[in-house]
Amino acid sequence: MRIGVLASVGHMVDSFFSDIIASWTQAGHIVRVAAGTGTSDGSGHVIEGLTRRPGPGAVRAWSGLSSWAHEEKLDVVLTNTATASALARTARLTIPVVYFCHGLHWNEGRGASDRIWQLAERALLLKTSGVITINSDDHAWFSGRIPEDRILRLPTGVGLRPESYPRVAPPSAEGGSERTVMRLAWIGEFSTRKRPHLALDVADCLRKEGVDFTLQMVGEGSLLDSVNAAISRRGFEKHVAAEGTGNTAQVLADSHALIHTSAWEGLPRVMMEALAVGRRTYAFDVKGVRDIPQAVLFPEREPRALAGQLAADWRAGRLLQPIAFDPATLDVFRSAEAIRVFLEETVSASAKVHRMPSPVETEPARSQTAYETT
Repeated sequence: MRIGVLASVGHMVDSFFSDIIASWTQAGHIVRVAAGTGTSDGSGHVIEGLTRRPGPGAVRAWSGLSSWAHEEKLDVVLTNTATASALARTARLTIPVVYFCHGLHWNEGRGASDRIWQLAERALLLKTSGVITINSDDHAWFSGRIPEDRILRLPTGVGLRPESYPRVAPPSAEGGSERTVMRLAWIGEFSTRKRPHLALDVADCLRKEGVDFTLQMVGEGSLLDSVNAAISRRGFEKHVAAEGTGNTAQVLADSHALIHTSAWEGLPRVMMEALAVGRRTYAFDVKGVRDIPQAVLFPEREPRALAGQLAADWRAGRLLQPIAFDPATLDVFRSAEAIRVFLEETVSASAKVHRMPSPVETEPARSQTAYETT
């Protein structure tokens, strides 16, 4: 099977599909990658006009997609970002297109813009051979609109390599001291959707609870400077640090718990990384987040409730032991195998449809007459 992997930008392929592609290649499949920008190893094909957001380059992108699929003799295209998937499903490709949905483009689906996105996705389903979902909310939306055998549910998304996130005990009292400082982590993009300022609200509530804590915030994004300004303004310099880079596995290993504040997610990878290390996550009950095992969830925008439970669990000693969870269930190669089988089934189903006999082929044979046999 010749598989095409398509994303809006090469970074998405690098971040989510490197191990999966390696697994498929080892299984004997040929995999070709394309995106609007190059991949880190330079092997990806660049589609001119393909960007993260819809733009005037769509016509060029359609042509580029068709040429790429034809030249590489692809059997199926797997696409995983909103813009790339929309272009692939409207490019009139003659092969199946499978949409790996990392998160539908709306949260609760009640606003005017959400309804527009839903109408667009309904139309695109007419050109969709299969869908891969990673959270229960998105799966429920697709389930009512396309047959179940055309949907693959991946509870752990693309997964991860458990060996990259060693399971270790939480930090203990330093120097034999009876008093241990609660160490918290926040890891993600400093963006409007990730809502890092809510983590500072949690910190404020913990301070009012009288809990001795530190909060390490790691990530990049447009709100990083404003978060650092808020840390200074609110007098958190001794408790909270926000920085652009950090080793996720090490930050989690050095913490007692993870705080997650997103408005919604496809499936938060950092929460799975926390599970692998053995740390519990305290978060708000929103799409994607609610699908992570053992997450401690709270009503939307209720930092006081989150901080109160954190303080109670800390005082009870519940954060001083790693949570019970088998990291092997998160293995990326389990996801790779499930996707591979689904793609093979999709290609096979498509081939059967195209092999359906024509009316001429199904017309009963006529009896031969004398003049036809002479």
